[in-house]
Amino acid sequence: MKAKRLILHIGHGKTGSTSIQRCLRASSEALSQAGVLFPDPGRHDNHQLIFPHVHGVLPDDPVQMASLAPTSAKAYENAAHLWTALKGEISEQKPETIVLSCENQFRPFGPDAMAQLRARCAEIAETTEVIAYLRDPASYFLSWMQQEVKKRAEFRAPSQSFYRDTLEPFETAGPGPLTARLFAKNALIGGDVVQDFFATTLPQIDVVDLDRGEAEANTSISPEGMAVLQDVFRGTLPLPAALGDDRKAFRKALVATDSDIPGFTRPSLFKDRHAIVEARATDLQWLNATLGVRFPNTEQIAMTPEEAQKAFSGWVNVEDFCAVDADRKQRLFDASVAKAHTAMSPLKRLARRFGF
Repeated sequence: MKAKRLILHIGHGKTGSTSIQRCLRASSEALSQAGVLFPDPGRHDNHQLIFPHVHGVLPDDPVQMASLAPTSAKAYENAAHLWTALKGEISEQKPETIVLSCENQFRPFGPDAMAQLRARCAEIAETTEVIAYLRDPASYFLSWMQQEVKKRAEFRAPSQSFYRDTLEPFETAGPGPLTARLFAKNALIGGDVVQDFFATTLPQIDVVDLDRGEAEANTSISPEGMAVLQDVFRGTLPLPAALGDDRKAFRKALVATDSDIPGFTRPSLFKDRHAIVEARATDLQWLNATLGVRFPNTEQIAMTPEEAQKAFSGWVNVEDFCAVDADRKQRLFDASVAKAHTAMSPLKRLARRFGF
């Protein structure tokens, strides 16, 4: 038993993917009546748990890998079970359309992975369509950097050909036609990514009739918060002994505390950094010519990608990219330490006090 269509939504990250996924999940009954199946993703909003079986590739990011399973073997085993369960759902519900969504799949895949992806898609659907939403290089990099400093000391920069590295294999050897959409309020239908997704992929469904699900929490942190986390992960701003090395608890406390500290602002790149981040991209002409996506203003930058990359490679600190208030940074660190300590259980605080 196969569905007629499979829609693969691959992000990329920070383009409203969670909002799309939560709407799909919360509206499962209405979707079912329209012949659409959005499989239950389990403990995540997206379908990351099933994809190791779909294309055979595990994340190269240890943090993403940890969210799948404790071992590679277990990740593959779990994914295979989920795939079998999905095929059972298809046989039982007989949907016309299946939607699989995971922004973590916006990454380069080699020929073997693409071949397996095509084969798996053909197992469950007659045709497959791929859709991706794209942010401009500078705004994507800033969001990327925000996520990176929450996980590690040194942020990894996206490739200079980030879009093409990922999308060209889908375009030339993917399981079906690829649609790329510009993620910008004035480019989205109704100025809303959820409305745009349904209008583009499932036009028979009126988004007004759907449940949007739980609103996506805004976990954006200030430039000072980013700088604090980077220093904590580097060990240049050590946590007090009372907290041990519980950086996850500290990060949670900082995210909760940040907006309460006077002077909160959302991060923005210095003007010259913004220009250089965009100028280092080597694939924007390809993106426009091949997929019809053009980011406004990027063509106005008078700098070669080589020159931009040379400048970019020398910047490693949050302060290199964004304005950071040193006094607020210290106040935020102190307040986050206090909040993290208060949030600890009495037993854990006692253990920390005596060095356990």
